[in-house]
Amino acid sequence: MGIKEKIQRHRGGLLENTVMLYILQFSNMALGLVTQGYQMRVLGVELIGVLGAAQYATNFFQILIDFGFIYSATAKVSRFREDKNVLNKVLTCVILAKALFMALSFLILFVFIAPSLPDMSQVLVYAFYLISVCTYALLPDFMYRGLEQMATVRAVAIKFFATMMIFLFVRQPGDYYMVPLFTAIGNVGAIVFVYWHLFHKVGVRFCKVTWYEVWVELKESSQFFLSKVAGSINSNLNGILLGTMAGPTATGLYTNADKIIGAARSGMSPIADSLYPHMMKHRNFRLIKKAMLLVYPIILVGCAIVFIFAEPLLVLWLGEEGSQVVLPLRLLIPVAVFCFPNYVLGYPTMGAMGLAKFANISVVFGTFVYLAGVAVLWLTVGINLVSLCLLTSLTEGSILAFRLVVIVKNRRLMGAGPETIGKQK
Repeated sequence: MGIKEKIQRHRGGLLENTVMLYILQFSNMALGLVTQGYQMRVLGVELIGVLGAAQYATNFFQILIDFGFIYSATAKVSRFREDKNVLNKVLTCVILAKALFMALSFLILFVFIAPSLPDMSQVLVYAFYLISVCTYALLPDFMYRGLEQMATVRAVAIKFFATMMIFLFVRQPGDYYMVPLFTAIGNVGAIVFVYWHLFHKVGVRFCKVTWYEVWVELKESSQFFLSKVAGSINSNLNGILLGTMAGPTATGLYTNADKIIGAARSGMSPIADSLYPHMMKHRNFRLIKKAMLLVYPIILVGCAIVFIFAEPLLVLWLGEEGSQVVLPLRLLIPVAVFCFPNYVLGYPTMGAMGLAKFANISVVFGTFVYLAGVAVLWLTVGINLVSLCLLTSLTEGSILAFRLVVIVKNRRLMGAGPETIGKQK
């Protein structure tokens, strides 16, 4: 059986992949929220802040290691999904490039970051988070997304394993370093299963490539990398700034509020994630309109409910200390409001219009807004929990405004042919 037949046999349609992504994201969201509530009760807000600071810092390594391949490699796999030789080369080049970035990440961690940490337990936390990031990066999700095959069972199993291990072994504050450790262990098990499936069921495997071919993949992904770096500054620098300037308690409160916003993002992203390869291949802009008209009103209602009933929901989730998270959560609600149109109008819409570079530029624009805001706060009211939450919402809104302006000005491209689109790239 050839690669074309294997893909057609195993591949689902857009609706099926969207449903599978929702099962995956809902499982991750539910298990993550349950785990966070348990951690808050066992570890307390300060250690939650320590874990949060470590995770926000290692998120930058995740961006470096991925290097935007989740967009560039996914698009290439989607275009050449019937050519086994191309898929083999994409897989090999991307994993080799990621391995190089992993080595660089560990060098940076142990040479520049570890000496500044107060004790060995925090060094372990950072190291385990980085190991978790590296093991996850080795999973070829770009291949499955490009082929429109969702490895839902595998991903849910990883999260379920990590969740159960946390409940079994994290029993006192001194066990906090185990939180990232169990995620890393679950990822290692997933690597074995996923590559077995990729090699034997899909028919894609590693092959011999040149360093020039690796360089080509890096070059094609570089525009997405710059966008991801800019986006990671917006989403992760808050935790680092609060950890350095406001202490672990403020960081812990922000981390808990950000978990809710992250859960909201997880509930919205499957539509964009499944639309992206579909739009790159078919350019069906009516799907974008349907997504905005049918899904967005439900999201707005959900945001309003969380805003109004924030306190009882947070106390139920986190315990009595959850009441301290009400204000930062309410200040971050606009991020969830702007998030869905940002997802759908970003790479799925602008990529299909041949304007992917403007989707990237919009994130860079948002980063300038964010950094300028940080500078203004530094010189005026100071860096604190409230001011950074407000600035985060403003940043997300500025990215959406930029994308809307570009799409409206170039709306003629929605009806243009491939040659016109190609000239825009």
